[in-house]
Amino acid sequence: MSALPTRHRRALCLNLCLTMVLCGCTTARTDLAQVRALAAGTDALSAFSELSQRHVDSYQRARPYLSPAEDARERLLDAQRHAAQADVARLAQAVRLYLQALGRLAQADAYEVQPELASAGAAIRAWPGSGIDDRHVSAYTLLLQQLARLGGAANQQAHLAQVLHDGDAPLQALLAALDSLLLLYDKSGDNERDMVLGLLDVEIAYADTPQQRLLAVLAKNMQQSKTEEYRLLGLRHTLTRRQLAALGREHTHLAATLTTTEARWTDQ
Repeated sequence: MSALPTRHRRALCLNLCLTMVLCGCTTARTDLAQVRALAAGTDALSAFSELSQRHVDSYQRARPYLSPAEDARERLLDAQRHAAQADVARLAQAVRLYLQALGRLAQADAYEVQPELASAGAAIRAWPGSGIDDRHVSAYTLLLQQLARLGGAANQQAHLAQVLHDGDAPLQALLAALDSLLLLYDKSGDNERDMVLGLLDVEIAYADTPQQRLLAVLAKNMQQSKTEEYRLLGLRHTLTRRQLAALGREHTHLAATLTTTEARWTDQ
């Protein structure tokens, strides 16, 4: 079988460029959607920020229930909480900014070059009389080949795979830091609960007389309300820790998945 004419070979090459871009977009769609879902899952970070602020406000909330000795100790802890809060907030913000950047990198059209390739049209021919010779035709074809390599799903997969791979260890370290802080918040919440409910137990016992019946009723209502408040707080700490752990597992999973997918692209 005779070889294809040069013009036909060039047209076939451009068609292959377009086909590779189209196939790459289809193959990568699921992985990109998973990365976007991961990037959008910032509920745990929002919950952490709320719980962190509540921890900082512990002293103001518990102050009416403190003895003089407890007040002196809690004032010192309050100063330490406020001093550390800016750096705590930066930890959570770094994770949030990283996820936001991942989401942008995983946008469906972030590496899309199909419109540019389509606008270029089909292969051109040499027109010696007009100044367009085979050298220009080859340059045209090669430039569009470079455009196809520059964009498309394969490059997006490769870039995301690299970012996820390199970012996994520091992300896991920051998530571990947030988890440790949540454990601290949970313990601090338990201490606050014990001080508040402990005082209410004592005061209710002293106020449970006919003369102070109304005061006792109000104190018991507050006791029930505070008991439920601290119970729900403990559940929020547990839930947020689980959400952050799930975020870390999903990130590690995607880092491995996209690295494998990118390796298949490279082989192809």
